[in-house]
Amino acid sequence: MKNNLSPEIRFRGFTDEWKNQKLGEVFEQTSEYVNPKVENLELWSLTVEKGLTPKTARYNREFLVKKEDQFKAVSENEFIYNPMNVTLGAVDLNLTGKKVAVSGYYITMKSIINYNKEYFNIWLKSPLAIKKYKSYATGSLIERQRVQFPTLAQIKASIPSLEEQTKIGEFFKQLDDLIALQQQELTILKQTKQGFLQKMFPKEGEAVPEVRFPGFTESWKYSRIGEITESYSGGTPSAKNKLYYGGIIPFIRSGEINASNTELFLTESGFNNSSAKIVEKGDILYALYGATSGEVGISQINGAINQAILAIKPRSDNNSNFIMQWLKRQKRSIISTYLQGGQGNLSGSIVKDLIIPIPQNIEEQVVIGTFFKQLDKVITLHEQELEALQQTKKAFLQKMFV
Repeated sequence: MKNNLSPEIRFRGFTDEWKNQKLGEVFEQTSEYVNPKVENLELWSLTVEKGLTPKTARYNREFLVKKEDQFKAVSENEFIYNPMNVTLGAVDLNLTGKKVAVSGYYITMKSIINYNKEYFNIWLKSPLAIKKYKSYATGSLIERQRVQFPTLAQIKASIPSLEEQTKIGEFFKQLDDLIALQQQELTILKQTKQGFLQKMFPKEGEAVPEVRFPGFTESWKYSRIGEITESYSGGTPSAKNKLYYGGIIPFIRSGEINASNTELFLTESGFNNSSAKIVEKGDILYALYGATSGEVGISQINGAINQAILAIKPRSDNNSNFIMQWLKRQKRSIISTYLQGGQGNLSGSIVKDLIIPIPQNIEEQVVIGTFFKQLDKVITLHEQELEALQQTKKAFLQKMFV
């Protein structure tokens, strides 16, 4: 039975209640200021997404530090957190195997003896800890609230015995290793696909790709998308008329072009009294507007589309998956050519005027389209497995801490 000082899920053999302690009894602040050039230390940063990570151009904020000696050293097995973003989870343990230098703005600290660092590396990032940071954060505005070390030291945490800490820390480390491995495999798969996309379509001005399936030797031809497909956009029924929504016609919006379900459904009246258009499962759907501009997919359902989507139907001698994969390959080029700074909208006329290299043999189109379709399925499977692992970790974080 769970009580206030015992988690819902525990390892067998542990029954003692956890003890409430202030974090100031667990950690002591360290403030070793260094000149990384003199001491030959690498510059690292701290992000919510990646934790302690080597500095990149994106995170290069050295200009904010007025003196070269205003960097802090983070030794191996020391903790680091950003007092302004700790409420978002910007906290980590240095497991790099070396001392690194970070911005002097960050807080560095180490755990006192008889506390397991792996356990606290999990706890400090847990939803429970983040909730506590938010309640203790100081500052006049939410976006300027901070948790400096004297404040952190006052936060109370329920802490098990060292043996149970170690068991929990090891469990989550194994789970994190599984998640990292799954993420690595997914990254490799996506990079592999990008490599094939570059090599299995001809480079600009060339007539054959670098990599081909056996048995195909003919030169490719160049055509405008509009010459080999039919295309159209839809419309949106008035949101003021409630009789237009809540029916049985799936209403596909630009963020749902790859989805098997939709948030909104139209009534027959809503469809008939608008410019919405019907698409069929297997049609190419191309996002024209907003944050999803340039995204493309194959419709998973029969439904209606709005004006932010261009439906593309290849003529009988062309393959949907082949054309869709080429549009995916060209996304960056299309966005940089037609959208200023990534802002604005594309149009049906822009897409129809795009020039695509295409095999004259429909069988080669089918083979290439099928190859990438299967690769996409493998990528989707890995994404689902990664999501399942992340959700599993989230559930354990909720049930294994108090």
